[in-house]
Amino acid sequence: MLSGTVYFYHAPSGFGVIRPDRGGDDAFVHVSALTTCGLERLEPAQRVTYALRTDARGQTCAQDLKLC
Repeated sequence: MLSGTVYFYHAPSGFGVIRPDRGGDDAFVHVSALTTCGLERLEPAQRVTYALRTDARGQTCAQDLKLC
């Protein structure tokens, strides 16, 4: 599992960005990943753990999210 901080989340559009603790590329997160994990929304500066997966469109996204 990776860990990071929510940099941005736009609830009306259902997507956001997680900035990883160890640097590197930011992780895209979609509302579908939240609902799968039982979360309703993310807030900027929240700490999370997550895994990266490739979605059906070939985009790498954060999945298996847990609040720290």
